[in-house]
Amino acid sequence: MFTASKWALAGLAALAGATSARADAVEDFYKGKNLSIIVGFSPGGGYDLNARAVGRYIGKHIPGNPKVIVQNMPGAGSITAINHMANIAPKDGTAIATFARGTPFEPLMGNKQAQFDPRTLTWIGSPSRETNLVFTRAAANFKTLEDLKGREVVIATSGGGADTATFPLIMNAVFKTKIKVITGYPGASEMLLAVERGEADGMAGLSWGYLKVARPSWVAEKKVDVQLQLGMTKAPDLPNVPSALDLVKDPAERQFLEVFLARLAIAWPLAGPANMPADRAAALRAAFAATMKDAEYRAEAEKQALDIDPVYADEINAILKSVYNASPEAIERARQIAEAAR
Repeated sequence: MFTASKWALAGLAALAGATSARADAVEDFYKGKNLSIIVGFSPGGGYDLNARAVGRYIGKHIPGNPKVIVQNMPGAGSITAINHMANIAPKDGTAIATFARGTPFEPLMGNKQAQFDPRTLTWIGSPSRETNLVFTRAAANFKTLEDLKGREVVIATSGGGADTATFPLIMNAVFKTKIKVITGYPGASEMLLAVERGEADGMAGLSWGYLKVARPSWVAEKKVDVQLQLGMTKAPDLPNVPSALDLVKDPAERQFLEVFLARLAIAWPLAGPANMPADRAAALRAAFAATMKDAEYRAEAEKQALDIDPVYADEINAILKSVYNASPEAIERARQIAEAAR
């Protein structure tokens, strides 16, 4: 006759057996396969650098150790990539994507090109959260936010609703700056080159972490002036640069701004299609978490000056829920900005 303790032990044994069986099934599935990470921008930008860094190590933490292949798919501010991932790529756990952090909010903004619901995607995580910048080349002589209000400043962007297209318009709306936007650059590398050549005065919405990696000499030699930080948190190594949230006191204006700034908490998002098998989704999330603690990955990230402050799937889902539940007034105003940014 089974006692209560024997029933409990039997239950634990059955659970362990089921867990082991699921792990074996995941390992059998991934063995000999490829895992594609689709990047919504051209090579060399912040999304590409972060995806490749994660891609070099995540495979060894996935049961079956699939080969990880990074594929660049630029277009429409990365909407091309997320649409492909959500609607065309396999849903079996062999394809995930990274895309502009603002792209998950495009359906809320009324963008009919955004053929997905971010709340149904299989979120994996983000290696860090981010602070964006408004900056100009020093030769352009825009030292402060007040200078950006006084005369026209030319800003380079990829368009398509990306941060670099959206935040210039937010700056004009909230802070009454005189930003003129030049669109059509495929990614951050080309935008920075435009600034370097003098085709543009600067950028609004570029990641501080990426600027430090892509143009360390600009930072070290003070070749750029940073007028404003954009983010839910401030960068600790920019103590003298004001934050947009610190300057906005009106509650309605602040909520409007937070609709856009929330995306910076999911700086370099990784997600798979909806309806991915639960065991493979769990394996990818666990592998991502293990990668964030991987000594080799952390050493490479430090060498490339990539920040590590992981954001996991539960937090991303909570951020999406918060923004999608913002006031109708804040959403409508945000939609007007987003429409203009496309």
